Amino acid sequence: SIMLKDRPSHKAPSALGPRRLQPWRVRLPSSELPELSLLLVRWNGEHQINAGVEGDGGWGKFGCPPCDDYVSCMVSTGVYGHPALGGADRCQGSFEIFSLFVKHSRDMLESAPMAPWMVAHMKGRKKVSFWLLWPAEWEDAGGADYAGYIEKRAMFGTMRAYEAAGLRSGFPHPADLYELITSKSWLCSLALHPQAHCPAATLVSKGSVTGGGAAQAARKALTALEQIRRRNPFPCKPGERPAPSNINKNGVQKGVVKLGWSWEGRFVLSFESERELAQRLTEILTTPGCMASTCIVQEWVDFDFEMRLYFLPPDDWQPGVWLAPAKVECNSWGGFSEEGRPHTFRKLTEEQCLEWWEQDVDALKHATTEATELGQFLLAWLLCMDAQPVPMVRMDFMISRLGKGQARVVFGEYCELGACCLAWENGPPTIWRAALDSALK
Repeated sequence: SIMLKDRPSHKAPSALGPRRLQPWRVRLPSSELPELSLLLVRWNGEHQINAGVEGDGGWGKFGCPPCDDYVSCMVSTGVYGHPALGGADRCQGSFEIFSLFVKHSRDMLESAPMAPWMVAHMKGRKKVSFWLLWPAEWEDAGGADYAGYIEKRAMFGTMRAYEAAGLRSGFPHPADLYELITSKSWLCSLALHPQAHCPAATLVSKGSVTGGGAAQAARKALTALEQIRRRNPFPCKPGERPAPSNINKNGVQKGVVKLGWSWEGRFVLSFESERELAQRLTEILTTPGCMASTCIVQEWVDFDFEMRLYFLPPDDWQPGVWLAPAKVECNSWGGFSEEGRPHTFRKLTEEQCLEWWEQDVDALKHATTEATELGQFLLAWLLCMDAQPVPMVRMDFMISRLGKGQARVVFGEYCELGACCLAWENGPPTIWRAALDSALK
């Protein structure tokens, strides 16, 4: 007989009776070690996360990493479908999967001491963990809007505990790199790099807003942006309109305030004056439950739409080899509300982009080439942070048409392995394969 527990850890009241099971899901007895031991760290809170809806604002049919549909498809399609794990007929079963369910940040912290025990019970030739949750700088709270989020110190501290015990983090990234990418602090680190084509950005501390006054913090932030932009003028050819925006050509007055460890366009607020910046700083840093100690203030960028490039560097990527993106997707925003929040996200086809740009094929090609070239530097910069190439990273660029056959490209964001693939239907399976290939190296 078999005694099982359900997801809330309630033990079955009695031995379970016979159950039907597909034969291909049963691994035949073998003295051979499985090729891979996989630990899935999953959400088990009060509110489950559904795959969501199709359409412009949705994640597509697979859903997002913390949702059950995503995990189920990743196992059935990605793991069973991997030739080294499922075999040609998907019946090889050369893997074992453990699931660690957490309901809140406290669960995450309490699982850290069991890392050595967990790793000792994994028998695979290779061992890896997939962290299918989102780190955030917020206190745990009830409600569906907070499902899937774990306080960042609990999240990254636990990841590091498992890494120290000998278990690699294979999804999305090792703890240090995952923390760097999702912190968005690199926006400020790269602001003085001419090759990065980044807007000027600076960090503003909560203490400077609550202690020194929001007005003074806003004034100093704008002064810092001006200093950064003067030290690193944005590339602009003779005759081109001011870069990266026209409104700030005589001094920075407009921009955005954003938090690190925020997702899906949340906690991004626009401002158009020093006074409004002071209001935004106060709003974003003193919202009840917000644990952020800093926020990012960034100058405004004029752009028509976003171009998202999906790079999958091979494990044996050689120095100097130019890497093309596996996929390019575009999207637009409808603008910002009176409260300063972005709205009306829309996926764009190539045909829609060309319609927007008056069928200027050369300009779109120029934008794609420029973004891909910038991507080479940005991939190399990630290697400065971690010598192991990322299995996958998404880079978002803000692009605008300057004239016939010409476009301007501004780097917007790094996005972690597992980020939304927009209209790329085969994106998630491609990403799963890349993550598993890397885990088996």
